[in-house]
Amino acid sequence: MQIQDIVREVFHRDLDETLIRPLKKGMTNDSFYLEVDGKSYVLRKNGIGTEELIDRQGEAAAYQTIAPFQIAEPLVAICPQKGYKVSEFLQNVHTCRAKDISDVRACMQKLRRLHSWSLPYRKPFDILQQIAFYEHLWKQTSRHEDYAEVKDAIFHLTPLHQLLERPLCLCHIDAVPDNFLLSEDGRVYLIDWEYAAGCDPLMDPAMFSIYAGYSKEQSVHLLNVYLGRRATQEERFRYASYMAAGGLLWSNWCEYKEDLGETFGPYAAMQYGYANDCAAWAKEWEA
Repeated sequence: MQIQDIVREVFHRDLDETLIRPLKKGMTNDSFYLEVDGKSYVLRKNGIGTEELIDRQGEAAAYQTIAPFQIAEPLVAICPQKGYKVSEFLQNVHTCRAKDISDVRACMQKLRRLHSWSLPYRKPFDILQQIAFYEHLWKQTSRHEDYAEVKDAIFHLTPLHQLLERPLCLCHIDAVPDNFLLSEDGRVYLIDWEYAAGCDPLMDPAMFSIYAGYSKEQSVHLLNVYLGRRATQEERFRYASYMAAGGLLWSNWCEYKEDLGETFGPYAAMQYGYANDCAAWAKEWEA
């Protein structure tokens, strides 16, 4: 769907092209900055291949669920059928700096608060099923020669098979540093809820850690910050298992996008590295 078509549908007018500019080309979507009647907005539409990856109905349901809590970007319009979202442009904010402990603490507090509400969800997040789904989308076998061995080690981690038996709540799933916006007045916004689903809350800090590029020690520290206390061995076991599965998930996602002509270089390699390394961490912490 063209930008002007979305603008016309949402704002009932055409915009001068000078009032529309690319904001960023994301890993999943394309975003644009708009000015309409002196107000600023962000328009997001599907990127290449995104229609195969995202449950837009689930995204819309998540935004409806969290609306009373005002923790996300202020939404103007969302259309699951056409894959677009329009939100207010947030002024004077910055993304979470993963090496800034004050930023990280604020973001983990936001996550913990979200999880404490035990919000309902449209469907659970079965990460093993999702790994297999991305693999199914490939046009060829994995580019990694040891893929079968790495996958086998991850699929033998018991927390992943017990995941849906745990108490679940609405989780963001893609709670990475770039999806946290911190304002000058101390507010923290958690944006882009397109992967949101029911899950074990420890999945969210696990995803944060593997995106941030944390070491083993930094990852454990993040878990402690999220919990507000020292993690138990069982919690570290679950957390590392989720990190391993998350690494394989996003590595598989990258391989699918590469089939479509998009490459993510160091990010893809880093995620596959976490798949391998975190499986070993999990076995070390197995209760």
